[in-house]
Amino acid sequence: MKEKTSSLKAIGLEALLRRLPDQHPRYADIESELGKTRAGENGERILADVFNKYQFPFEHYIFHDLHLQSTGKFQLDTLFLCQQGAVIFEMKNIAGRISFPETQNQLTRTLENGQVDAFECPSVQLERNKMLLEDWFYAHHMPIPIYQAAVFPRPQQQFENLRKDLTLLFPLEIPVFLRRLSSYHPTIDTPQLTDIANKLTKAHREYNPFPLTDTYGIPRSDLRTGVRCSQCGRFGMQSIYNGWGCPQCGNVDANAHVQAVLEYFMLINYRVSNKECRQFLRLECRQKVKRILMQLGVPCEGKNKGRLYVADLKLIRELNDLIRSKVTK
Repeated sequence: MKEKTSSLKAIGLEALLRRLPDQHPRYADIESELGKTRAGENGERILADVFNKYQFPFEHYIFHDLHLQSTGKFQLDTLFLCQQGAVIFEMKNIAGRISFPETQNQLTRTLENGQVDAFECPSVQLERNKMLLEDWFYAHHMPIPIYQAAVFPRPQQQFENLRKDLTLLFPLEIPVFLRRLSSYHPTIDTPQLTDIANKLTKAHREYNPFPLTDTYGIPRSDLRTGVRCSQCGRFGMQSIYNGWGCPQCGNVDANAHVQAVLEYFMLINYRVSNKECRQFLRLECRQKVKRILMQLGVPCEGKNKGRLYVADLKLIRELNDLIRSKVTK
């Protein structure tokens, strides 16, 4: 019902790191956040692959990266829906030796170099998401059983002091777990199952992490401005008759501005005036900026000096896809 899509947050964090000076006080924090986001993304792909490879001989619906709101907003890595109930799977892509302290709602991981880090226990997150999903079902007059499991990607991973209230699975154990669940007595009939799946699909709202400078409390003035050269990495490509030219390496790129406009929307604001865009691109020509924004299909509102160009998540994803398609070619 809902496939796994690429993470705009990771793409935005990569852009934020490029535009922050290396000595910026938040640089290491953003670098760490990007690492966690990538690890989570990789884990979720492993989880999605399980459901792409296996067929289940009973009616079911699968949702990846589902964002809902009931008594609070919440995100589910994978939700599996069948006549026996709903199953929440949360992927935990955490390397190292894992331990669950008895007196704390935490897990700790120990790396080979002896470094110890603490994380929220998956049982806490799963219980929180179960409660919010229960609230969603009750609000839609659909009380059904909810099961949950944490998934770790590496079967060779070592665990200590496993919690009794936590179902822990490796990816290849998921099909067995679900087939066993399918042997339980059904609690909803086929029409109800289809109705729930359709309502979940309609209720999904894509997560919007932007603008990242607001999310992480970074002054917008701290960011490097200018169009970045994809060849040498220098900011400050110059506008020339056939696009953009790099004064450092001589690279010419007809579409270098697309990345810069995308980064403005991800990092600074989803609204931009002609003047703000000129300042960010380091351009003087008002007409060229107007032409750039119109060619990229950025909708506008207002007139004359009060005109603003407004992006949404759909446009941000389209601009990113446009950049990727040109890089691939």
